[in-house]
Amino acid sequence: MEKVTLRVEGMTCVNCARAIEISLQKLKGIKRVEVSFELGRVYVEFEEEFLGLEEIKRVIEDLGYRVASGVKKRDYQREILIFSFLASLGIMGLMFYHHPLSLLIQGLLSISVQIIGGSRFYKGAISGLKARIGNMDLLVALGTTSALIYSLLAVSRILPGEPFFETNAFLIAFVRLGKYIEERSRTGALNLLKELFAIQTAKVRILAPDGEREVSISEVFPGDILLLKPGDLIPLDSVVEEGSLEVDESLVTGESVPVLKKKEDPLISGSLVVNGFAKAKVSALLERSYISMLLNLVEEALRHKPGIQRIADLVAHYFVQAIVLLSIALFLFWYLKGEALIRSFNFALSVLVISCPCAFGLAVPLAISVGLTRAFRRGLLIKDPSVFERAKEIKVLILDKTGTLTEGHPKVVDFKVYEEGALALALALARTSRHPYSKAIAEFVQKKGVQPVEIGDCREEPGRGIICGELFLGRDEASKGLVLKRRDKILAEFWAEDNIRESAREILDYLKGLGVEPVLATGDTPERAKAVAEALGIERVYAGVRPQDKLKIVEEEQARGVKVAMVGDGINDAPALAKADLSFVMAEGVDLSKRIGEVILLSGLKGIQAFFEISAFLRRRISQNLFWAFIYNLVGIPVAGGLLYPYGIVLKPEIAGLMMALSSVSVVLNSIRK
Repeated sequence: MEKVTLRVEGMTCVNCARAIEISLQKLKGIKRVEVSFELGRVYVEFEEEFLGLEEIKRVIEDLGYRVASGVKKRDYQREILIFSFLASLGIMGLMFYHHPLSLLIQGLLSISVQIIGGSRFYKGAISGLKARIGNMDLLVALGTTSALIYSLLAVSRILPGEPFFETNAFLIAFVRLGKYIEERSRTGALNLLKELFAIQTAKVRILAPDGEREVSISEVFPGDILLLKPGDLIPLDSVVEEGSLEVDESLVTGESVPVLKKKEDPLISGSLVVNGFAKAKVSALLERSYISMLLNLVEEALRHKPGIQRIADLVAHYFVQAIVLLSIALFLFWYLKGEALIRSFNFALSVLVISCPCAFGLAVPLAISVGLTRAFRRGLLIKDPSVFERAKEIKVLILDKTGTLTEGHPKVVDFKVYEEGALALALALARTSRHPYSKAIAEFVQKKGVQPVEIGDCREEPGRGIICGELFLGRDEASKGLVLKRRDKILAEFWAEDNIRESAREILDYLKGLGVEPVLATGDTPERAKAVAEALGIERVYAGVRPQDKLKIVEEEQARGVKVAMVGDGINDAPALAKADLSFVMAEGVDLSKRIGEVILLSGLKGIQAFFEISAFLRRRISQNLFWAFIYNLVGIPVAGGLLYPYGIVLKPEIAGLMMALSSVSVVLNSIRK
């Protein structure tokens, strides 16, 4: 099974993405297709024995889109927009300047705008028709072509009435203006995500035997030396070999305060060099680097479609077909009622061009993309956008203690040794585990100059401790600390303390204000659990629990009909995280938890508050966008169709086109505003 992600240019709305998706799904050997209109990316899984990559590219390009080759081609959209407006104004001026050649020049200018400015709409309309999908391009192409043909027939005296060459020209100019503003605004809103994906094609400077060389990331391997200076984006995980740097890690951690990196300090891929100069040794290929993990998770999030987006896409799909039929029906209605041909035609044309399926299509995906970008800026990595919908239903948040409510870096504050050599045994066992308390014991014993002894195979029992044959290091009911035992005999005891995370109380108070009850579930002793709970104002506490107990707590809450969220950081939280209706994991957590968790808290516990704030923002924006799209079409279509004609109010086709363009722009601007 081959998997590939292609960058595709030329998609102007979500129905373009749908056309590509449907066309590719028809190919034999295609297993999965997901298209991100927001980022212009197409993800495909296919069987190579039935299909080749070139055939996939050919299908996309036959629809009128371009698969990016890595060489950026000049975009003339702004120049075409300027030409369309100048030509339209020229036509308008010639309408008041009577000359034998006025109509001829108007016609030539109108045809020029139709060919040059309307080409993108024809391409989009044709690609949509090939996939049997109606889109905004189809409405614009039909409307402007009809207006031009009518004007040409009127000039030829085949049809009665006066030509209106300005209509199709201004229609194209106004719609292109709207799309230009929309695309610029959307690009600005998604710049952070585009930056992230741009890392894949970045160039880097390495120190080669023959001197400095600039190469692509794909040519860099572990052990190569990167040369880093201010303004450079660190593309691969590496370690400082020489020099020092101040780096901005906000792209990957959400923290904007520069971090000083000296010799032997690790550098996270995706960080930006703010100050200094250094040589750094590459420690991982791109596909194994930290930024690669983020790329995969972001791409996965963009491929997921929440339920409300699927509904909006369906509406946009059938909307165009309904509008085409409605415009034909309105033309017949007014003409058979006795109205002049040109008046009946204008009503039908206005309805055709005022309708805006893009407003429906953009309402959800753009808002979600902006939400994902804002989440990323605040130190959140969302794996599935549907979590934003579920956030409002959460009533209970179950939190682990160590590494979640506390900093996860406990220190041993006291110890007792009952048998010689116990510290060496404790160090040997502690080094086999990644648990924060094991690390604390290992660090404490190593500082005393003790060397570990050789021991046999060990296994870790989540929520309890480490077992190596007859030896055990972990929690024991007979002690308030951590014990090292040989069978039932205690060899040593350790007491460790961990600090509560800064602002934890403030975050929990915020959640209570939303009607979310925080519940503490920890494997720690009842005394420690109670002390933390009291400090943070948590009323319900479960202490001394094991992984299966945490899972049971989640299931009991769900049995009461309550939607439950779980936040944790370790492997012992994995079963409960998987069962919860919504799961958060701390960035320091182990890989298993990161795969299970739906929201990764890169910025720590404060990311939970950021998540609920962004969820509320996103739900408001989507509701506003859909409401506007619905009301705009509900009011605009009847007015364009002649509802107010008996009162002397008529909507000209070019004004209807401008309104359609502004409708899409309004959805974009509403999505990206603060």
